[in-house]
Amino acid sequence: MHITFGRKSRLTALGAGLLTAAAVAVSASGPALADTVDTGGTASLSVPRAIVVGLAKSTIITMAGSPASSSYLKGFDTMTMPVTGGNGEVSNFFGTVELGGSLFVINAKAGKTVKITGLEVNFFTGALTGVFPGQTQHTPLGFFGGNMSTSSDPGPPATETFSADEVDLSARAAKALNTALKTTVFVRGANIGAFTTTFDVTVS
Repeated sequence: MHITFGRKSRLTALGAGLLTAAAVAVSASGPALADTVDTGGTASLSVPRAIVVGLAKSTIITMAGSPASSSYLKGFDTMTMPVTGGNGEVSNFFGTVELGGSLFVINAKAGKTVKITGLEVNFFTGALTGVFPGQTQHTPLGFFGGNMSTSSDPGPPATETFSADEVDLSARAAKALNTALKTTVFVRGANIGAFTTTFDVTVS
């Protein structure tokens, strides 16, 4: 099954996820519900060359931390991350998908580095999230936008896919990066690339 939806449909999809979360909470005292477990797969954030060059002019570079990796192909700098767990479901925009690796953002001129860990896809908020140094809570790094699509395959193994051709930098992430890296280059709402993930799912 493959579903494509635009920016306006995102709120409807997210609302469905919130309703599902509420239903799970209400049903906690009733019959047990099947739980989805994400057991593997990959995710990638593809940043266009123009953005990479623009950051480089401000002496800003990004690097993937193991087990994530980076590659350059057809005009995109792509960071690929393994799926390490979670309970995300694309059918109702529910849960989170946990990603391995980390993201380093470096200001070479200022000699400052930010390491973002705990990368996740959060279907509740429609965002790619991570944990900044000194923090314990996840911060939205970018919100999914533009044209988005979901699909599923019964397998085996059963897989689900989510894609968005736009990831918009969040205000909190822009502020945190500008402060830590002593720069002003990061702007709220800037499109930082396209995102896609395909992950294995099991029902327990």
